Amino acid sequence: MSFGGKPNTSDTTKISGNGWPDLFTDDFRRIRRIPPVFDNDSMAMAITIAADAVQVELSRLCEAGTPPTLTDVQAAIYTRAVYARAHGDLLPEFATQDRRKEANNMATDEPEQQHQFWAQSTRDIRQLLGMGRFTVGLI
Repeated sequence: MSFGGKPNTSDTTKISGNGWPDLFTDDFRRIRRIPPVFDNDSMAMAITIAADAVQVELSRLCEAGTPPTLTDVQAAIYTRAVYARAHGDLLPEFATQDRRKEANNMATDEPEQQHQFWAQSTRDIRQLLGMGRFTVGLI
């Protein structure tokens, strides 16, 4: 919060990618359209945890433990995968934080929305792994 009692929209935290693309809370807020009232530290924690989960799923792309060099498009897909997962993880927390009456949007609080964000992350991970949207196998 600023001294005037308004949310500080200039707060940002860099989440180091350690070989993967770096991520930033201000980018997350802008791209995912997160209102400024939501806490920067909570977003940073969610992005850090989501990035770790995505990196684990993409670990087979690493050579000798070193993340791959991503093209600009692949970096955008990686970023979207992380931000979608973090957004889905944060939805329950968003529902508990104060909102102005006119900004109330129930669609962001529904469990189905959370699952849609996680599904987007999964599709992006599969794309980076060179897999299609669906896999069929014999049992």
